[in-house]
Amino acid sequence: MVPVYLVLDIRAEEITAFWGPSPKGYRSRTTVRFGDTLHIPEPFAFDLDTADFAAPATGATAPQ
Repeated sequence: MVPVYLVLDIRAEEITAFWGPSPKGYRSRTTVRFGDTLHIPEPFAFDLDTADFAAPATGATAPQ
């Protein structure tokens, strides 16, 4: 099982951490807006600074 996983929602400009895996899913989660600090729990135990996270500019094109 994956102990912690992250989901970035570009449209909502949020990031969610899920942890505490169980047979029925993850027991815990927390969501912050881009720009806030997200605590990543054990076994990693660090704070992720999301200040540089941003949704792509409207009309942006993919790199070639």
